[in-house]
Amino acid sequence: MKFYIKTFGCQMNVNESEIMTGVLEKEGFEWTENPQEADFIILNSCAVREKAEHKLYGAIGQYEKLKKKRENLVIAVGGCVAEKEKKNILTRFHGVDFVFGTRNYMNIKELYDKAKKGKRFADFSDNFDKITAELPKHPYSKHHGWINIIYGCNKYCTYCIVPYTRHFEKSRPIADILKEVKYYNDNKYREITFLGQNVDSYGKDFGDKKPKLDILIREAAKFDSIKRIWFLTSYPTDITDKLIEEVANNFKAAKNFHLPVQAGSNNILRKMNRRYTKEFYINLIEKIKNTVPKVTISGDIIVGFPGETDEDFMDTVDLVKKIRYERLNLAEYSPREGTISAKYYEDDVPKRIKNKRFQYLMNIQKQINHEENEKYLDKVVTVIQENKTKSGAYIGRTINNKVIIFESTEDLIGKFVKIKINKISAGPLYGEIIAKENDKTFNKIESYI
Repeated sequence: MKFYIKTFGCQMNVNESEIMTGVLEKEGFEWTENPQEADFIILNSCAVREKAEHKLYGAIGQYEKLKKKRENLVIAVGGCVAEKEKKNILTRFHGVDFVFGTRNYMNIKELYDKAKKGKRFADFSDNFDKITAELPKHPYSKHHGWINIIYGCNKYCTYCIVPYTRHFEKSRPIADILKEVKYYNDNKYREITFLGQNVDSYGKDFGDKKPKLDILIREAAKFDSIKRIWFLTSYPTDITDKLIEEVANNFKAAKNFHLPVQAGSNNILRKMNRRYTKEFYINLIEKIKNTVPKVTISGDIIVGFPGETDEDFMDTVDLVKKIRYERLNLAEYSPREGTISAKYYEDDVPKRIKNKRFQYLMNIQKQINHEENEKYLDKVVTVIQENKTKSGAYIGRTINNKVIIFESTEDLIGKFVKIKINKISAGPLYGEIIAKENDKTFNKIESYI
């Protein structure tokens, strides 16, 4: 019995697909990369952007055609679109056998068995307590492990569907998470990433209402094989001084904060229900930069939110110039059915204005990227090598999340290498290997980062 999983969206979805893969393989299923030969197709969906939802619907249509040729094929849809649309997916797509939620994906085998009995159904059970380190998993990477530590979000930003598809925040117990860290450590993984829609809220629901991400990072750093610890995504008002200090002082903690701001106008931030001001955000970034040496900041911004004036937009431009992001994810606002902004705000910024603002900010960010990258030219950096790119070269990251492209070999995936940077761009840096982790000279070569 063969199965195929197609994953849309964020790293949390990737981790959940890894667990579903592990669960099915333990039950005797065989994973395949070819949906044409699969007996069971799972679509793990994302609802954050309208584009991602449309990609899902296109995929369902594609596999429904396949099912007409193979009646015994079972098709399932899970993830955020399933939570958002509920039974509507079954009504709209007659080839879908069942839909399931974001907190019962570990029951995938039982759900499949039910579907094989000829029933079409929707199951959105909340089995959060079953999300433990004991779940079988099949990590897609051999050196970098994803660990979901907190599910859901309590912020209810007016544009965001996530609180309705991922529900209220629930943190996994520290001891259970550390068991999962141990799993990766015992399997010689070098990196882990702690994941959550609001990752630095981790532990606030334990009773004392105090975030505990700093504690988790400190405990995870005690495992020998784990050399780098990442976390995402953060919310500005939940970043604590203790977390900033832990990142600064813990040599395994990645020197990177992904801190979505969404807008630089206090007027728009209020309409978005973002619970901070432009001034608070700028002060927070300054604190992080003053505390964590060579830290990089990445972020998210939405342009064209309902009511955004030229003045509001220029406030965002001003913020981008002040922060000088190393990486910035830009998006044009699109209303998501079921959100507050879609229900109560008119989408009154014309598409051409959204696009113009998008391009204007993108050009500014490219200039900032190039200027920030100039400091790395002719410097030596230490990276963990990742997979091959489409060009045939390999990719690696520094501990502050600078992306480096270089020529290498497959046997160095997951290994530390030192790279001399000989070319820069507004995106990646380019260089050549001058030492590998087992070389006698490796530790003698000083790195910029």
